[in-house]
Amino acid sequence: MKLVSRRSTLLAFSFLMMAACGASGDETAETGGTSSAALQEIALGEDDAPVTIIEYASWTCPACLQFHTDVVGNMKEEYIDTGKVRYIFREFPTAPAQISVAGFAVARCAGEDKYYDVLNELFSRQTAILSLARQGGQVKQALQQVAANHGISDPEEFDACLQNSDIRRAISASVAAGERDDVTGTPTVLLNGEKLEGYAWRQWPGMQETLNEALGEDAPQTVSEEAETPAMTDEGDTTDESMNSDAESMDETEGEAAPQQ
Repeated sequence: MKLVSRRSTLLAFSFLMMAACGASGDETAETGGTSSAALQEIALGEDDAPVTIIEYASWTCPACLQFHTDVVGNMKEEYIDTGKVRYIFREFPTAPAQISVAGFAVARCAGEDKYYDVLNELFSRQTAILSLARQGGQVKQALQQVAANHGISDPEEFDACLQNSDIRRAISASVAAGERDDVTGTPTVLLNGEKLEGYAWRQWPGMQETLNEALGEDAPQTVSEEAETPAMTDEGDTTDESMNSDAESMDETEGEAAPQQ
């Protein structure tokens, strides 16, 4: 069976599992409906930024957590917020699929303004939620707490969110885009449409070097480098004065987390 067929089957199964946890029927409540939910992809940064970064990832993927923690925050502060990089996160769920998809649904139901805030919290809770899954714990309640922290406090709204057909289609579209971009593992990153190869970009120094090369810039000076440059006096002379699942099917490896197939 082709990858696209296997992943589509997995996604359909995960949606069925989500529905089993929620209310009956296909709901489009306000919190989970088209009026407030994020149904298109959400970008950070300026539309005309010279570099566009697209990340395909899953909040349940350990390698994605490392990348999110070590790289994305620094990239936002130094490149996205300064207008140099436009960043797009695309969902590419990994095992346990129904948990991964449910978390992404909550992020979209929270709306465009809160989408990345929910993603940040999901990543920060990854270890605890996956531990609950392994132990057969109350994962739904954990995700309900995440939802409540971002404005989805009514249990009925939460259930409606998981069953919202527009949200399902939005996540499916993200997965389909990944299949077209030949994504075979997470995280996968595209820079101006080209997939980054190797592993150096998964650490901040490597990603910083990659971005600077794409921007045609030199690496920013470090504090120690600045200290070695003497200051200029008013007279132009130099001075010496002044000189950072299914729980059973989870991929627990530390390297690249391959999508469920």
